[in-house]
Amino acid sequence: MRILVAGKSGQVANALSRQAEAHGVTMTCLGRPELDIIDDSSIGFALDAHKPEIVINAAAYTAVDKAESERDEAFAVNAKGPELLAQATAGREIPLLHVSTDYVFPGDKTGPYVESDLTGPTGIYGQSKLAGEEAVRAHNPRHVILRTAW
Repeated sequence: MRILVAGKSGQVANALSRQAEAHGVTMTCLGRPELDIIDDSSIGFALDAHKPEIVINAAAYTAVDKAESERDEAFAVNAKGPELLAQATAGREIPLLHVSTDYVFPGDKTGPYVESDLTGPTGIYGQSKLAGEEAVRAHNPRHVILRTAW
């Protein structure tokens, strides 16, 4: 299986890469400039060049506190990027696994969140990640959204 991962310098891509190598799985991890998720031509070029059977979006603006003062950058990477990636993968009939976060929830629950819990992000970072989830749902019917917590 040909797997393409966006966001090669992040924690998720690094962990996936180590596991793939340990299990003999071929995985290509790309970051900017090879795959800039906020540039639809960059996305198209990477998808056409690598011909993945699945794409994992691990690219993200992850500076939670800084997002409050860099709203436009957070929304570009965490919302617009997933939207463009979802559109491009859907057009090529490629499944998309989108990595999100527990920050899409309000953070007031005493136990763990479950998939059916209502979202309600309290900050810009969580809002931008939720917008990315919504874009993926809207544009690629062959998607999985994986919410992580570190």
